[in-house]
Amino acid sequence: MGETRPSTGVVAHHKKPMRKLEYRGSGHSHRQPPPPPQGLTVWLPQEDEDEDREVVLELQEYDHHEQLRWDERGVPGPPRPPRPRGVGGVLQLRVRNRYGRPNVSLSDRIELQGEDEATLRELLVSLQKQVTVMSSNLSAKLDELQRGDRHLETTVALHEIRSQLQELTRSVESCQSEVCEVKRDMVAIRSELDTVQQVKEEIEELREYVDRLEEHTHRRKLRLLQQNSPLRDDAETQPAAELSGAGLKPTAQRRQGLTFFLCIAIGAAVLGMLQFGYNTGVINAPQQNIENFMKDVYKSRYAEDLTEETVKLLYSVAVAIFAIGGMFGGFSGGLIANRFGRKGGLLLNNVMGVGGACLMGFAKLAHSYELLFLGRFLIGVNCGLNTSLVPMYITEIAPLNLRGGLGTLNQLAVTVGLLLSQVLGIEQILGTDDGWPLLLGLAVFPAILQLVLLPMCPESPRYLLMTKHWEEEARKALQRLRASSQVEEDIEEMRAEERAHSAEAFISMTELICSPTLRHPLIIGITMQLSQQLSGINAVFYYSTELFMSSGLTAETAKFATIGIGVIMLFMTVVSIPMMDRTGRRTLHLYGLGGMFIFSIFITISFLIKEFFGYVQEMIDWMSYLSVVSTLGFVVFFAVGPGSIPWMITAELFSQGPRPAAMSIAVLVNWLTNFLVGIGFPTMKTHLENYTFLPFSVFLGVFWIFTYRQVPETKNKTFEEISAIFRHGGDRSMLNCVNALEQRLPASERAALMVAEENPYQTHGT
Repeated sequence: MGETRPSTGVVAHHKKPMRKLEYRGSGHSHRQPPPPPQGLTVWLPQEDEDEDREVVLELQEYDHHEQLRWDERGVPGPPRPPRPRGVGGVLQLRVRNRYGRPNVSLSDRIELQGEDEATLRELLVSLQKQVTVMSSNLSAKLDELQRGDRHLETTVALHEIRSQLQELTRSVESCQSEVCEVKRDMVAIRSELDTVQQVKEEIEELREYVDRLEEHTHRRKLRLLQQNSPLRDDAETQPAAELSGAGLKPTAQRRQGLTFFLCIAIGAAVLGMLQFGYNTGVINAPQQNIENFMKDVYKSRYAEDLTEETVKLLYSVAVAIFAIGGMFGGFSGGLIANRFGRKGGLLLNNVMGVGGACLMGFAKLAHSYELLFLGRFLIGVNCGLNTSLVPMYITEIAPLNLRGGLGTLNQLAVTVGLLLSQVLGIEQILGTDDGWPLLLGLAVFPAILQLVLLPMCPESPRYLLMTKHWEEEARKALQRLRASSQVEEDIEEMRAEERAHSAEAFISMTELICSPTLRHPLIIGITMQLSQQLSGINAVFYYSTELFMSSGLTAETAKFATIGIGVIMLFMTVVSIPMMDRTGRRTLHLYGLGGMFIFSIFITISFLIKEFFGYVQEMIDWMSYLSVVSTLGFVVFFAVGPGSIPWMITAELFSQGPRPAAMSIAVLVNWLTNFLVGIGFPTMKTHLENYTFLPFSVFLGVFWIFTYRQVPETKNKTFEEISAIFRHGGDRSMLNCVNALEQRLPASERAALMVAEENPYQTHGT
C-alpha cells in the first residue's frame, strides 16, 4: 500500500511504491525487527507481502561507520567511504530477506535523512539521558566493584588473621601440653622425693627397731637363761657391771611364770569360752525331746499336728538363731572393748548370759518355744562377745613366754563346755522330756561364776596404758599379774609399741579395711577363722549323733560316740598346750588342716562303701567302725590346730589400736560361717548324701595352701615384732629376724638358750 511522505521523520527513497513501518516495541523476529528510537518513522520500498524481511536500525556512535553495498546478485561491493559522524551519530538501516541475504540492491540504497532538527535534538537528548543513566549505572557498578574489592581484601585479611590465630592457638595448646607434662614430671619428681624421704624414715625406723629388738632379744635370752636351773648359778655369778654394759638391770633376771592373780584372771575369762562350747553342743543331745515339745505346744495352740518338715525347720531355727546372736555379739565386741575395757565388757556381757539361760530354762514351763528361740538368741549374743573379748584379754595379760599355751586355754574351755553338754545330755542324766529345760538353763552358772570372779581380776595393762593412758593403773595391774614390783621391762615394751603405733590410738573397721598395712594381717585373720568353721567341725558338733546313726550305730551307741568326741578333743587340747610355744602356731595349724583333710576323705569313703556293700553285714559293721574312727581322728586334728589357733593368732597379728576392730570383723566372719554351716548342712546331707564331706575336704586343702604361703609364725614374738613384719612389706624374711639376731650370741649361750626354750613351763625356786 502507498502513502505520501510525511513532513517529518526519516525517509527512505525508493522507485517502487512506499509503505510506512512504525516500530515501537521490543519484539524481535523476522517480521518485526528491533525498534528504532521512539517516534522515528521509516519508509521502505513496497515489496511482496509474502516476502519476509528483517529491518535493523543501528545507531553507530563511532567516528565513522563503513556501509556496505550489494549488487543485484547480492554480492557485496566495496565499502562506502566513511561518513562524518553527525550530531546524533550515523543511522543505518539494513534490510535482509528470510534467507539472511541482503535484499537491497545498489540502486535501492536507503538513506536516512533528518528533516526535522528538533527530532534529532530530542533523539540526542534521549540518547544523552540514556548515556547518563548508563554512566551512572557504570559508576555504581564500579563503586560496587570497588566495595567488593575492599570487602574481598578485608575477607582475605580476616582469613589471614584467622589462620594466624589458629596457629597461635595450636602453639598455645602445645605450650599447655608441655606445661602439663612438666607438671606431671614435677609431681612424679615430688612423689619420688616423698618416697625417698619415706624410705629414709623407714630405714631410720628400722634401724631403731633393730636396735630395740637386739636389746630386747638379749634381755629375753638372759631372762630365759635364768629360768634354767643348771645355768642359774652361773648367771647369778655374773657381775652387775656386765649387766649394766648390756643395758640391763639386775631385776630383769626375774622369771615370768604363772601367778595367783594371773591364774584367776585367765580362769575367769575362759568361763566365757566354756559358755560358748556348752551352748554349741547342748542343743544336740535333746533334739528329739525338743522336737516333741514343739509338737505339743503347736497342737495345744492350734489343735492340729505339726508336719515333720515343719518340726525340722523349727529345730533348725533353734540351732541357727544361736549363731545369729553370735554375729551381733562378735561384731560389737570391738566397740565394747574400747568403751568399757576387756574386763568391763566381760562383766556387762554376763547380763545377756543370765537372761538367755533363764529364758531357755523356763521355755517349757511357759509352754512357748518362742522363749526358747529368744533365749538361744541372747545366749548367742553372750557367746559372740565372749569369743571377741576373751582371746583379746588373755593375749594382753599373758607373759610373752606363756602366751601361746595360755591362748590354747580358749579352746580347752570350749572343749570342756562341749563335753559337759554331751555328758549331761544323755538320757540317763538330763536328756529327757522333763530334764532338757534344766540342761539348757544350766548355762546360767558360768555367767554367775564369771560375775563373781572378774571383780577380783585386774584390767588389761595394755588397755590401761595404751588406750586410756593411765600409766599408774597399768603399772599396778602388771604388778598384780606378775606378782612383782619390778615391771619396768613390760612397761617399756608397751611404751615402745605405743610409740611405734602412736597414730593407732583407735582404728575403726573402715580404717582397718582401707589401711594397706593392716589389710594383709586382716585377710590372714579372716582366713584363719574361715579355716575353723569351713573345716566341717560344726557339722560334727551339731549332727554327730545323726551322723553316727547313719553310719550304722544304734541311737544309744551314737550318743556315747558323741561323748567320745568330746573326751578325745579335751585330751588333745591339753596335749597341744605345751606344743603351742614349742612347735609354733603355724606348724600346728598345718598339721591340723592336713590331718582333717585326710580323715574327711576317709569319712566319705566309709559312707560310699556302706552304700555299695550294704548287703554284706560284716562290711556294714566294719564300715561303721571306720566311720567312727575317722570322725574321731577328724576331731583330734581339729583340736591340734584349727580349734584354738585362729582365736589366738588373730589377736596376735595386730597391735593395740586395731586389735578390737580386727577381732570384731574376724569373729563376725566366724559366726556367719557357723550359721551358714549349721543351717545348710542338713540340705547338703540331703542332696550330696554320701559326698557330704567332700566340700569340706576342698576347703581344707585350700586353707592348708594359704597357711603354708601366707601365715607368719608368731611364736615368742612381741606384738611390735609381729606388726613390724607387715609394716615393712610383709617380707617373709622378717619372720626370722629374731633368729638372725640370736646368731650374735655365743655358741655356749645359744645352746643353753635352746634348753631353756624347750622347757618354758618348768618351775623353779625363786
